[in-house]
Amino acid sequence: MFRSFIQCMLLITCLTGATVSAADTLKLTNGEWPPYLSKEYKHHGLISHIVTEAFKQSGVTVEYGFFPWKRAFKEAQEGKKWAGSVVWTKNPDREAEFVFSDTVIELKEVFFHRKDLQFDWSTMKDLSKYKIGASIGYSYGDAFAKAEADKLINVARTAKDETSLKKLAAGRIDLFPATLEVGYALIADKLDEASGKLLTNHPKPLRETSYHLILSKKVANSEELIKKFNEGLAKIKSSGAYDKMLTDSIDGKYRP
Repeated sequence: MFRSFIQCMLLITCLTGATVSAADTLKLTNGEWPPYLSKEYKHHGLISHIVTEAFKQSGVTVEYGFFPWKRAFKEAQEGKKWAGSVVWTKNPDREAEFVFSDTVIELKEVFFHRKDLQFDWSTMKDLSKYKIGASIGYSYGDAFAKAEADKLINVARTAKDETSLKKLAAGRIDLFPATLEVGYALIADKLDEASGKLLTNHPKPLRETSYHLILSKKVANSEELIKKFNEGLAKIKSSGAYDKMLTDSIDGKYRP
């Protein structure tokens, strides 16, 4: 009888999911996306640092596990060892399985170009006279994809972002779209100093994307944890700590 009771309670626990208390360590999956997320970067990158500091406001300690992105998502889906993951965009399928936080960070993709190019743009048509670098298999948004498919813009794709940036510095292409901080991290890490000094970015975003912390709905108190996170995120924003982290990232202070 007692054994049956224990088995029943174990089954209920499995069905309702784990509970993470403020005294526990919250385990989140992570992956490589420098300078935002990286096992090798200080504080595991800018976004990891933001998430850690936001939870710290409520006394919640965070532990990260680094995986290839496909596995990082799968582990978070299961909601067993890992309660959730950083960071993801919203879509209906994900929202069915996860509780989403407020926006952790909004990232913008911009066009990088040489400083000696007098460049400005407003619409895709304005880009038609330029040779644009891009990375194979990467989407730069619907407007860019349509302009490329319609041959309104001249796009030369390569396997790696760093290859396009080197071509840009050498004057073999005119423009290269990349997320602002990623672009400057690659310039610092992959280009020599003289080449890096030739490049800048246009302020107008090609695309802006919001990213969120996600917790599996299989974690019993996921809603409560997200509420604590959102409150902590608001606190670090109002204190100025959030803006300082953004500035530190642009200045390269998270690099290993």
